[in-house]
Amino acid sequence: MKKLRSILLAAIASVGASVGTSVGLADVAAAADLGGPPSRRGSLKDAPAPVVYERPFSWSGLYIGANVGYGWSDVDWQDGFGPASHNGEGFLAGAQIGYNVQTGQFVFGVEADWSGAFIDGNNSTCCGHEFNWLASARGRAGIAINGNRTLLYGTGGAAWADVDYTSTLPGATGFSNTHFGWVAGGGIEHMLTQNFSARVEYLHYSFDDATGAVGGISTTVEPKLDTVRFGLNYKF
Repeated sequence: MKKLRSILLAAIASVGASVGTSVGLADVAAAADLGGPPSRRGSLKDAPAPVVYERPFSWSGLYIGANVGYGWSDVDWQDGFGPASHNGEGFLAGAQIGYNVQTGQFVFGVEADWSGAFIDGNNSTCCGHEFNWLASARGRAGIAINGNRTLLYGTGGAAWADVDYTSTLPGATGFSNTHFGWVAGGGIEHMLTQNFSARVEYLHYSFDDATGAVGGISTTVEPKLDTVRFGLNYKF
């Protein structure tokens, strides 16, 4: 009887061990199916870096700025001795204010500027000229490229220029006139930051004629001007 009981206890122990092994293997398989046991929580150094979203570049808004440049002038001259012309060149510097509206890639705006001018010239025989200042009121239209950071634009509008006309003869007097005309050109502007931009532009000016006395002789003049300007703007 004791021998039979020992055999039964041994059989029960063997079955229990087999069941335990089967359950353990099932747990391991289930864990594998679920991607393994959960990993231990890492340190803050292991956390992903936060995503930083930058404000997109836009040309819309009010801006002010300053510019410097160089100009080349050409004046047609008509007096009692016949037609003549003379060229000049020199520096200019000034300021501008404007406003842009951007729709998609297209940018539309208006701008007004004023520049002091140091542009003069003469033909060394009778007469000369000197630009004192320039001003314009223009529209602008362009297209933004390079992720909105670069603007290619055309511009045109009304222009004014104050010019002195002189004689190269000793003691001879001249006259001054503020001309009205038109201006057209284009340029490229690039955003350095969200608020600052730099640009280079070409402008051609053509003004109406004016008549006055130079050296006591009635003289009709008609000036033209070409400029290249470098500018820096701040957008609010």
